[in-house]
Order: sequence, then C-alpha cells, then structure tokens
Amino acid sequence: MVAWERQIEERSVPAWRDKYVKYGKLKRMLEQLKVKKNEEAQMISAMHLALSDGTSSPQLPSPGTNLEAGLLDENQERMRQEFMEAVHAELRRVSAWYDDAATALESRVRDLTSALGSSAGAAGLKPSGEHLTEEIDRLHLEAAQLNEYVLLNVEALRKIVKKMDKMCGTSEQKDFVEKHLKRSAFACMSDPKHPLSGQRAKDCRKALEECLSPERIQELRCKALNTRHGAKPGKEGIKRRRAVACALIALAVVPASARWLPGKPRAQRCVGLVIFTVAMWISEAAPFEGTALMVPPLAVLLDLLPGDKLAQGHLILSSVFTDSLYLVLCGFVISSVFTRCQLECRTAALLQRRLGDRPFAFMLAVMFLGLLLSALLSNVTAPLLIVEVLKPLLRDMPTDSRYSRALLMGLAFSCNIGGMVTPISSPQNIASLTILEQHGGHLRWDQWLSMSLPFCTVAILLGWALLLVVHRFDASPEEAARMTAHRGHVAQVVLPKVVFDREDITLGKALSLASACAVLGAFAYRPAAVAFGGTPVVAMFYIAVALATGLVSRQTFNSYSWHLLFLIGGGSALGFVVSSSGLLEVITHFAKKGLSNEPFTLVAELALVLVGATTFVSHTVAALVFMPLVVKLGASAGVQELAVLVCSLSCSVAFALPLK
Repeated sequence: MVAWERQIEERSVPAWRDKYVKYGKLKRMLEQLKVKKNEEAQMISAMHLALSDGTSSPQLPSPGTNLEAGLLDENQERMRQEFMEAVHAELRRVSAWYDDAATALESRVRDLTSALGSSAGAAGLKPSGEHLTEEIDRLHLEAAQLNEYVLLNVEALRKIVKKMDKMCGTSEQKDFVEKHLKRSAFACMSDPKHPLSGQRAKDCRKALEECLSPERIQELRCKALNTRHGAKPGKEGIKRRRAVACALIALAVVPASARWLPGKPRAQRCVGLVIFTVAMWISEAAPFEGTALMVPPLAVLLDLLPGDKLAQGHLILSSVFTDSLYLVLCGFVISSVFTRCQLECRTAALLQRRLGDRPFAFMLAVMFLGLLLSALLSNVTAPLLIVEVLKPLLRDMPTDSRYSRALLMGLAFSCNIGGMVTPISSPQNIASLTILEQHGGHLRWDQWLSMSLPFCTVAILLGWALLLVVHRFDASPEEAARMTAHRGHVAQVVLPKVVFDREDITLGKALSLASACAVLGAFAYRPAAVAFGGTPVVAMFYIAVALATGLVSRQTFNSYSWHLLFLIGGGSALGFVVSSSGLLEVITHFAKKGLSNEPFTLVAELALVLVGATTFVSHTVAALVFMPLVVKLGASAGVQELAVLVCSLSCSVAFALPLK
C-alpha cells in the first residue's frame, strides 16, 4: 500500500472511514492509465515498423513523428480527462460532506457557547453540569477531527494530481488547486494566505476555548492529539479489580486443595499458582506476557522446586529460555526477509492478474496464500500483511458486499489453518514442542509436515466450499434489492488491480530470499540440522548472519514481538513447575479414571477437550495449560508424540468464535 494511503488509514476517524478520498482507487486508475499509455505506445511503434519495412504503398501516409504524436496525444488526453473527472467527483463528494459536517458543528457550538454565556473570568469557566463538560469534550474533539479531515483530503487530492503530472508530463496541479480546491467547500476566504487549512473547524475550536481556562484548553488539546495517534490510555494497564479477584480465588483454592492433596504441600501451593495464572490470563487482568513473567519469581517465593532459593532460581530460569525461543526469533527474521522482498504483494498481484475475472477461484487462491504465508512467517504476521494488500480491492466494493465478507472470512480461516503447518507457525505449536522436550520427547519437522500438510490442504478446501454455500444465502437487503433490479443477477465481480510500490529484486534480496529458504529446508531435513548441532544452533547462526550482513536492521530487530517470546517462556516455566512440584502426577492420576486406556481413543478424547477449551480461551494459553497433561497421558499410553501433534493441531483448529 502506498505511503499516503497508509496515512489516511492510520489518521482517519473510524466512523468517517468511507467519507475520505478514495486515494487507492485513484492510484489504481493512474496505474491503469500508465499501462494503457505504454501499450498504445508499443502498438504505434509496431505500426511504425510495419509501415517502414519497405512494402508501404503510396496510398498509405508515411509514418512520421506527427502521426505518432497525434495518436498518442489524442488517447492520452482522453485518459487524462477520465482520470481528472474521477478526481473532481471525489473532490465534490468529500467537500460536500465536510460542508454539511462543519455547518452542523458550527450550529452546535453556537448553541453551547450561548448556554455557557459569553463571558469567562480570568480563572476560566467551570461548567456546572457534567453533561456540559462532556459536550465540550465531544465538540472540541470533533472540531480537531474535522480540521484533520480537511488537511488529509486536500493533500491526498493534490498528491494524486501531482503524480499524474509526473507520469504524463502535464502541469494540471496548479490549475486544479487554484480553480477547484480553492473554490470548494474546503476553502475559507477569511484566511486568504492559508485558505485550505480547515479554518471553519479551527474557528469552532477557538470559540469553545474562549470559554475555558488555559489548563482545560491544554487538557483538551492533549486528548485530541492522543486520539489522533490512536492512543488508548489504560488499555494495557493492569486491571486492579480483576487482579485482586484472581488472587483471592487462588488463596481460597489452596486450603481446599489440601483435602485431595494430603501430604503434598508443594503441589497444594502449585495449585494456587496455576489458578492465579490461568485466571489472570482468562480475565486479561494484565497483559499475557506480564502474567507469564510473574510465574518464575512466584514459584521461587512459594518454594515449589527442590533445593534452596538460589538453586530454584537457576532451575526456573533455565526453563524459561529454551531452544524453542531461538526458533521463534529466527521465524521473525525470516518473516522480515520475505517482507523486504515484497513476497506477499507480488504473490497477490500475480493471483489478481491470473484470477481477477474469477472471484471465487481468487478467493481459494487467497486462502492458500494465507496458508503459505502463515506457514513461512506466522499466523499472526501473515493476515496483517495480506489484509494490507487486499484493502484497496475491498474498498472498491459496496460496503454490504457479501463477496468481501466471504473473502475476509476465508483469509481468517486459512491463517488459522496455516498456524498448523510447521512447528513454528504459531505460538501454540512452539509452546507444545517446548513442553514435549521438557519431558524428554521430540518431534521432527518431517514427522510434523507429513501429517499437517494433507490435513491443512483438505481443511482449506472444505472451508472454501462452506464459504461458497454461505455466500449464496448471505445477501443483505440492499444487495438483494440490487439483484432484483438486475433481474435476479448481480454483475460479475471483477477484482481491481493490486497496486503497490514495486521494488526491484536485487542480487542481495535474491540471496537473502534463498538463504531464508535454505534455513527452512534445514529445519525440515534433520541430517542438515544435526550437522550444525541442531535446529536451535541453525536458528542462532542465521540470526547472527542476518544482523551482521544487514539483512535485518537493528530497528527491525528491536521491533519484533518480544512479548510473545516472554509469554512462551513464562508458560514453559509454569509447565516445569507443575511437573516438578508433583501436581502433574496427581492430575494425571485423576484424568486416567475418566479417559480411555486405548491409545488412539485417548488421543481423540484429548483433542476434543482441547478444541472445546480453545474455543473460548486463547490458543496459546490453552496449550500452555493443557499440554503438560497431554504429554504425561500420551507417554503413559505410548503415544506421546502423536498426542502432542494432534492436540497442537486441535488448538489451532478451534476458531468457531471471531475473537480467537
């Protein structure tokens, strides 16, 4: 996505999202203009060669510069006019909405200032009612947002015309600004030096601020600035009431656990730690990684491990930083390399060129793209990248388009399924393998892929078929009305071209892409990894090479999701504590009474339990909590690796609810 389109996306007011200039649509029109220009130039050049090959007849006009220039100028002028008509239509649409919004805001500000009174003392006005204070906040924020609306749209229109001038060698920008922008509703002649600065919205803010104290003005301006940049204070802070409730629940459970854990004080205290940690995760009383990092110090304070405090500290910290964390970090580096080569944008553009006139085949291709990128990058990163590519396509469709809903649902399904493909595709896979290795087990990449690839392929096809059925009956009332108007048929969906700032694949980028693929191959082919000392050593070596050679910058490295590493590390520590304290043995003893003794039936029952649990809680949290039990029960039945593999896939396959 182009830089200015990203600016509009990030700085726009969500409630006004469809009121802004459709910059992406105009950019694609400009790209099409460029393509047509090149095609016609090539066609005329071919005609020139055909006429000058020595066989031209006297009746044919001699091919010269005037003929060629005339044909090109005529077609370019027609295309430029079509583009400028679209720009003018966008200007009329957004300026008309701004005029209506500014008029309504001015009326509300006048009414409010009249109610407050025209005079304010040196100490400032103190509104007597809470509703007045709230109304001042709303109007001041809306005025700031309208001012930003003007600046964003004016600059977007000016930039897109400037791009056309640069592409076509014209000089339309100055004429457009003087004759159209400055005569639109955006302009305000009361400030002739800066007529396009959103003066009407500024006047509304000024009228409100005249009734307030300087301290209150500064507070409102800070609030407007925070809202503009998407700040949401307090969202990540610890929620004290929930945290206190979680602690009280844990304290209440510990005495009760003495009844069924007699003579095992460590296991009793471990129950309290597990209850507190799980309750904090489920209630989201604190960020997941913050709760996970509480586990090691609490385990030492509660004396849950053998040895003195110093020995316990060494033990618990060694369980946090495991081999799997190096694989996760290597996955981040590989993701950066693929993104640097614009892998997702190039693939989406290729799919659009091949399947743009077959929307349902394109949907299936996007689902497989989500599967592939989730396997190569992660199922957290992949959907973010693909959505950025698809946004311009979706914006050109009606807001109630059932195809756009089906496409996004297909992407969500495929990325969840893609989280099953490799051991490092999702956090729950990594957490499961970490816990398995703590208990002496091991799953090779080839073992994992031999089961995940067929399963995921079938799951994608079934999901696509289900979406086709749902799409048939998912028409909104407005879309149904359009179908009726077209005698029961809606025009075929034709997907617009994927436009992005394409960069050349240099030799350095090609080598980086090849090296990333080689590392993935080493992960999958065990003898290659063993030659280097194992997959963690391969991961560390590639990270070191990427940083040393500049494949990944320091800024990019610092921007990785370090919170995910600490979440997995804290969950690994929790599993280690549950095992070392003796609690896992007790839980396994009770679980065996309610589960089958037959190995494959046991695996099926555990998978159903995991699917049910992860439907309502985080996939990663469920893996961290349940996987120690799965490993222990699987080992007792002789199917430890199979149980972990199937239950890991079960964690990812549970996406019945949208917020998963």
